[in-house]
Amino acid sequence: PHTRGSDSTMAGQNVLLSKEVMIAAGAIGFNYSVTMGIIFVNKLLFLRTKFPVLTLAASHLAVSALFTRAAMYAGVFKPRDAKMDRMIFAVAALQTLAISLGQASLKLNSMGFFQLTKQLQVPLVASIEFFYLGRRLSVKKVGLLVIMTLGVCTACASDVQFSWLGALMAATGTACTSVEAVLYSHLQQSLGWETLQLLYKTMPLATAGMTVVAMYNDFGVSAPSGGVGGGGDVYGAGSGNFLTGMDALGMTLFLSSCALGMAVNVSSCFVNGKASALAYAMLGLAKTITVILVGIAFFDGVPTTRVAAGTLTAICAILMYTKLTLDDKAKAAALKNSGLDVREETLEVMKAPLMEGGATKR
Repeated sequence: PHTRGSDSTMAGQNVLLSKEVMIAAGAIGFNYSVTMGIIFVNKLLFLRTKFPVLTLAASHLAVSALFTRAAMYAGVFKPRDAKMDRMIFAVAALQTLAISLGQASLKLNSMGFFQLTKQLQVPLVASIEFFYLGRRLSVKKVGLLVIMTLGVCTACASDVQFSWLGALMAATGTACTSVEAVLYSHLQQSLGWETLQLLYKTMPLATAGMTVVAMYNDFGVSAPSGGVGGGGDVYGAGSGNFLTGMDALGMTLFLSSCALGMAVNVSSCFVNGKASALAYAMLGLAKTITVILVGIAFFDGVPTTRVAAGTLTAICAILMYTKLTLDDKAKAAALKNSGLDVREETLEVMKAPLMEGGATKR
């Protein structure tokens, strides 16, 4: 005879091995891997060449746009017949602003302040989803989000210097990134867009916007110096001939960066659709933790008690949040399979994506 406990265990196993969870987990793992890869490739590229950062970002977006065109012509997906509405344009504009303001923040502020502001994406995304989409989180999950964010902030809070202009750009850039992630998720989960359909519309617009910014900053009129991060233009374009060092190895690094950049763009959008915007924001915390640990292991990072405590706290909170989400989904599945009268709010848990389950409509 089956018991409630056995039903719950079986439901938990089924949820963990469900197609939805496996796809979301695979997308998160792939995005994590290519992001770590592009960090190292870009580091080597900037050490060897003087290729401008914003021009590189525009190249990534252009390759992503070409990839969606090639995929469409290959029959991987069919373009969606839709007018260029304000939400599509807003996503592309926010992506351009997020990249531009992020680079400006890195130039005008110290790396420590830049890292701190990036971690605010988690509470920002949760707040935007609550007020804009009416998604609620349990008190336990809110507490874990706060703990993991504070943990990562503690781990990377060193050499915090900023200018008021830089702080404004950093806050605006983080807000743009957060709204962009929520819109990408909403367009796919609620409005039925496929990932490549959506990128087919947004990537050309983002490429055009980023190209304008890059051409102005990297090859046009530069802004005056004066940021905490150093002199030069506000975005930190490379000085001198940007083709310096662009030999066979330099070109290989550039092409590798473009390929990885395309993979990051596509997989990030896919994670927002198959998992959630909040899951993607939490993934950002995991990436920051990895960068800190790699810096300690292979570069000149200093292992301190503060870093160790913050990192361990964040990792534990992320694991607990993920377990709590899977438990909620398993309980909802068990109740549905038992044939009991399940409230609509409970069934909504089953629809909630990996790492963000339990969200219900107000």
